Amino acid sequence: MSKVAFITGAGGYIGSETALTLAKQGIKVAVCDINPESIERTVKKIEEIGGEAKGYVFDITDSKDVDRVVDEIVNDFGRLDIMVHIAGGSARIAGPNAKYVPLVQQEDYVIDQVLKVNLYGALWASRAAARVMIKQGEGGKIINFSSAVAFNGLVGSVDYAASKGGVISLTKALAKELGPHKINVNSVAPGIVMRPEETGGSDRAVNTNYLGIKCLPEDLANMVEFLVSDKAKFITGQTYVVDGGRGLGMKGSN
Repeated sequence: MSKVAFITGAGGYIGSETALTLAKQGIKVAVCDINPESIERTVKKIEEIGGEAKGYVFDITDSKDVDRVVDEIVNDFGRLDIMVHIAGGSARIAGPNAKYVPLVQQEDYVIDQVLKVNLYGALWASRAAARVMIKQGEGGKIINFSSAVAFNGLVGSVDYAASKGGVISLTKALAKELGPHKINVNSVAPGIVMRPEETGGSDRAVNTNYLGIKCLPEDLANMVEFLVSDKAKFITGQTYVVDGGRGLGMKGSN
């Protein structure tokens, strides 16, 4: 029986690659995002390689909307085995006027949005998926994206660091709660991953890690692929840092 994965932010740079990577393993993918156009692009990529996917538009910051989407996924695919929460970001997700500034200068709406997407979103998606997995009684895999910044902090991104640090604590606590149900809970903490639309960022992406290479979305997708596989069946409550060693000294940051 093919497994089914619920992926948030699956229309984005990292999420799309992760969805495609899992689809190549025969996993059916529920492509979830707030942007209909990006959902359509990811679904098309999966279908082009012979995979099975369906798109769902939803708002990760709305717990009821998350519950609704998970209900639809189970109704459409018949089950749910994997949840990967990738949707997230720093101040930029609060809108075009949001700024990266010290906490004493940061506006409420920016802090609120960053926490809602990164931390609350992880809580809502994990809770909704866990309820289904417990009912199925066959175990499951829950993965939430944290960040290397969660370990060392970053000037101008206190809200982001706090939200991603919360994901690490969520991972540990939830792993304890869901262990008896054979549900593995882990997180992935990326370093700097420059997106295609960003210009002049290649040097920064390379200079802020100790390997001197650029982090690609497949580097993160490969980690997710491992964590949802049977090879990781005895791993839970852990956070895997994929940052080229940046966290060893937060190279290139304040």
